Amino acid sequence: MNNNIPIARWLSMFWLCSAVSLLLGQFGGSVTSNGTNGAALTVTGILGIFCTLVQFYPFYRFSRLSERLQRAFTASVLGMAAIVVELLAVMLVPSDTATYTPSAFYRLFILITLAGVIAAYVSQFWLYTGLDDICMERGYDFPPKRIRWCFYLSLINILLRMLPTSIPIFLSQIASLVLLALFIRAAYQAEKLTV
Repeated sequence: MNNNIPIARWLSMFWLCSAVSLLLGQFGGSVTSNGTNGAALTVTGILGIFCTLVQFYPFYRFSRLSERLQRAFTASVLGMAAIVVELLAVMLVPSDTATYTPSAFYRLFILITLAGVIAAYVSQFWLYTGLDDICMERGYDFPPKRIRWCFYLSLINILLRMLPTSIPIFLSQIASLVLLALFIRAAYQAEKLTV
């Protein structure tokens, strides 16, 4: 693995896409019966997909730094592939089929969706533990194991989604972005010293 690649620039791109995705997620909602909200949802959906696709490039750049970051990239690609397969499968369902029909097709949807979600969380685990390893190897001025809290906060989000409000979820996602921004600042400072 090539450990001399500067990481701060790619982390900044990753952070920006994550922040835009978070903001776009706040505009989500149900489509109204007269269709006034449909165009906004389509635009936010397209922009969200674009941000997700743009995040693959920094992931690819990270994958050359360590084994853990390579695993994060692989899990991220597998998670996105599962989402794409699930979306294509949903389009194949006849529109007159009730969603509560206990068919094998819907069970397959659930399994594919579950596989995508698990791959996303596995990807986050490898990403943040890999960044923690790089932090220690390169001697960043950032407390050890603190970047892993981005992963822990995403696990806490799973529990918070059971609450009737989305405010705690938004706050924990903001906290994750703040931690990542502090890590990026430490990476920039360390990379300036080595240049």
